[in-house]
Amino acid sequence: MMQNHSIEADDLKLLSRSFRYPEEMPDWFALAGIGIAFDPDLETVGLTKLQNEYVRLFINALPQVPCPPYGSFYIEGSLMGASTVRLQNLYQTYGVLADDIPDHISVELEFLAFLSILSPMHPIEEDYRFLLDHLNQWTPEFFTCIEEHDSTGFYSEISRCARKVLAVCGVA
Repeated sequence: MMQNHSIEADDLKLLSRSFRYPEEMPDWFALAGIGIAFDPDLETVGLTKLQNEYVRLFINALPQVPCPPYGSFYIEGSLMGASTVRLQNLYQTYGVLADDIPDHISVELEFLAFLSILSPMHPIEEDYRFLLDHLNQWTPEFFTCIEEHDSTGFYSEISRCARKVLAVCGVA
């Protein structure tokens, strides 16, 4: 029988948003509530610096993007692989349409939160386990990559927190 993981759903949603391009400054109070120790000097780490670091880490850097946020990159060595298609099919089973590539870290965390909320009401153990197994295949390397390349400290803290939250859910 699956444990009730709804306690972590809000944490997963907050982490999901933290792995998206920052349109505004993060909610430092909410992040502190889930154990983010990063206390930025807002004069030196402003929105533009966070946006630039996000682009550098996850979207566009030369000679290559240091930390692609897609599971298939780490699992299959390319984007939009078979694992991505399996995730997309899983999301469609629940009527969920992702606004990004299905194996983007923020999409997977958001869907995990969704399943966590559903778990007490629906028999979804197999799907929950599938998603956790998928995350377990690639997020340890992804988080390490962020921790090695982040120049602001913000994304490193988000990664460390994500490791802890996912460990509670069953991801190593």
